[in-house]
Amino acid sequence: MYLSRTTVAVVIASALSGCGGANDSNNNNPTPTKPTTTKVNVYSSVENCSVKADVPNCHFEKGIYILKVNKATTDAQQQRVIQRVKNMMEWAHDEVRKQFANKRTVIGIVEGEAQLNGPLGEFVLALNSQKVKGLTIEGIELIYTNQGKDETLYPTTYQKMMQVYDYYIDGNSNSAVGSELTSAYGEFKRILKAKKSEAGAAEYLTFNECNYGNQQLGADRAVDTPSKCILSHPDDPAKPSIDDEGNDIANGKPDMVHTVKLNLNPGALLGTVYEYKVEPGKNTPAGELKGSKGAAFTNSGKLGEGKATDVSWASPAFKPLNDFMDKWFFVNK
Repeated sequence: MYLSRTTVAVVIASALSGCGGANDSNNNNPTPTKPTTTKVNVYSSVENCSVKADVPNCHFEKGIYILKVNKATTDAQQQRVIQRVKNMMEWAHDEVRKQFANKRTVIGIVEGEAQLNGPLGEFVLALNSQKVKGLTIEGIELIYTNQGKDETLYPTTYQKMMQVYDYYIDGNSNSAVGSELTSAYGEFKRILKAKKSEAGAAEYLTFNECNYGNQQLGADRAVDTPSKCILSHPDDPAKPSIDDEGNDIANGKPDMVHTVKLNLNPGALLGTVYEYKVEPGKNTPAGELKGSKGAAFTNSGKLGEGKATDVSWASPAFKPLNDFMDKWFFVNK
């Protein structure tokens, strides 16, 4: 991580500028107040914060940090992530910008999971620990440059940013956006069930919530998500829902980074919808989406405008998610 901080100011528009003119007997038409939009700062580095021992004293300003977590990350890779973050902030509703502007978010760029075994991983885990305590930062995600592919060449940044937004930024029921996000995901699940009934004997779209359930799944599960999540090859057949670390995954696999007590599926799924909307063809659909008879999910179709038997983005179940995205994340695109 480089230690000199530079600010890539994402000035979506000017901050509060202009003010209303005064009314008097010679002027009955006050000067209109210019519309305001929120500035979200994007930083490319942070001072004196690169190893585990630094973390308690790391100082992060409010905004979004795109950090080279190891020296193998190139300037070009970092700039690709920064550009997508800038795009996201530019296109979003100002309420979303305000939420990001008032939180401290870190997107770390690292080669792959193997590099997290050792001092680098200790540093990332220490940052995450501070996040859990409500100190230093509110949200963290990682972008990999050599984990099967270079994610900076794909729209993965958008997907990771949507996860951070859902898990740490949106305020859940305490904000209009957070409430509508929850409602849109609920509608997605409701429509999945309705279309299953319409499809009859034909194939229909399913979504398995187990992988991102984070031990928070209840009775209201997406269509064909089992009532008890189990391992495909358990070490102990008598305990099929206990993983190698002793975690019970019956209500969803726990996430080691996102330790918030939330079902992580809404943010993860919305992230894949975002990818498809902006860079179709380079996106990666959620692996949890498939046909009821085993058909692979088709990475095509107009979002939410198809029929009950569509195992693609055209499935009507995606309409509430698309409507939510258009209202809050693409209003300025």
